[in-house]
Amino acid sequence: MEETLIEEGESNREGGEVSPALIAVHPLEKSLAVSIGSELRVFDLIEDCSISLVDDSGGPLHSDSIRAICFGANGKLFASAGDDKLVKVWTTNPWRCISTVIAEKRVSAVAISHDGLFVSFADKFGVVWVTGTDGDHEAKEKASPLFGHYCSIITSLEFSPDGRFIVSADRDFKIRVTVFPKNPFSGAHEIQSFCLGHTEFVSCLSFVCTQEHPQGFLLSGSGDSTVRLWDVRSGSLLDTCEVGSEAGLSECDGKEENVCPAITDICTSADGSIVAVGIQRQVTVVMT
Repeated sequence: MEETLIEEGESNREGGEVSPALIAVHPLEKSLAVSIGSELRVFDLIEDCSISLVDDSGGPLHSDSIRAICFGANGKLFASAGDDKLVKVWTTNPWRCISTVIAEKRVSAVAISHDGLFVSFADKFGVVWVTGTDGDHEAKEKASPLFGHYCSIITSLEFSPDGRFIVSADRDFKIRVTVFPKNPFSGAHEIQSFCLGHTEFVSCLSFVCTQEHPQGFLLSGSGDSTVRLWDVRSGSLLDTCEVGSEAGLSECDGKEENVCPAITDICTSADGSIVAVGIQRQVTVVMT
């Protein structure tokens, strides 16, 4: 999915069109971040007002389409990245940019470790990089390669709730679960599992946690119009939801010439009771 978006972004810049908007909600629902093109805007959900962003990093501002945004697990950090090869890390109280990393290639996905010490991002060549959020100014502006997907564009990155794994998805239908090392700057060389079963590109990832399973299960959305539930430790497929059919979309009536719309995004409630699924041209909510 990201490969298509990047290619479209190139032609969009020529035609003056704006790239798709991205939305991220603070884990404690304190704020809402929205990116449209190269613009990043944040709204205070408690005070019902916009928030001014301050950039103390000394690096450049976003000048091209932002392709990935995310909050850290506790909401203290936020990251934005995109076609301008910039990865910007922000604190959220107050909102200010504390570091800017300049990547070698355009960035397609970004994630923050659950302890808030590391930010990982993927570039258009399928390489996952890691940078630190702690330490001196110079150290926070450097990134080291973590692992790669062999030239397949990575569409989504997620850290597991217990911080043990980093999960990456790509356009070649693969989901890779990698053990996140204690010293990630030396690379991540241990693969825990692969979650295989999607028949089209994997577009999005999200973990769902319950009281019974605080370590969480992985949810994945795909161009095959399914959302699948996985055990990341074994790579086992636990369940599959045919979202297009469940939502009663006419495109998914079983006729051979019809193609169900792709899943574009997944988010879950804090208690794991609700999973919201974004679909091309529509939105539905699936109860878990």
